[in-house]
Amino acid sequence: MVWAIIIILLAAADQIIKYFVVNNIAYGESVSVVPSFFYLASRRNTGAAWSFLADQDWGIYFLAGVSALVTAILIYIIYKTPYKKLKIVLSVLAGGSIGNLIDRVYQGFVVDYLDFHFGSYNFPTFNLADILIVCSTIVLCLIIFTDHRIIEHPFGLNTDTTSSDDKQVGEIDEEVNNNESV
Repeated sequence: MVWAIIIILLAAADQIIKYFVVNNIAYGESVSVVPSFFYLASRRNTGAAWSFLADQDWGIYFLAGVSALVTAILIYIIYKTPYKKLKIVLSVLAGGSIGNLIDRVYQGFVVDYLDFHFGSYNFPTFNLADILIVCSTIVLCLIIFTDHRIIEHPFGLNTDTTSSDDKQVGEIDEEVNNNESV
């Protein structure tokens, strides 16, 4: 239940910020926050990161479908896994995915508003959902590389009980619950 609340709050925060931007900054315009460095802008992205597939008429539908499928898988894993840290990172990832999915489904584009300039280089404009997706993916990679249990037994199940070194399902679940705190 707490995972659903995290997902809803993050997706809602993303949508509230986008609503504010769309209603207060004209499309294509920007407001300087830190001159020559950081701007709040009102941009539309019909593609994915860095406008990938933006030139394709079918791109937005493909990206919405992939996003919906990935979000459904994330929610399934959140529901099934006993690992709290995995639930947290996947909830953040799902919140970001849903934030951008809402835009794709209801508007046909994603509202981007964070615009950074580094000298003559203008970094692609992005939003809170993008931050949630990127940061949670990085943390997910770190978790996967540092906690082998998540790869070996993503749902806390031990499928090979023939080895004396293997732990039974109850032992894994108990260990997960005792070692992880949120």
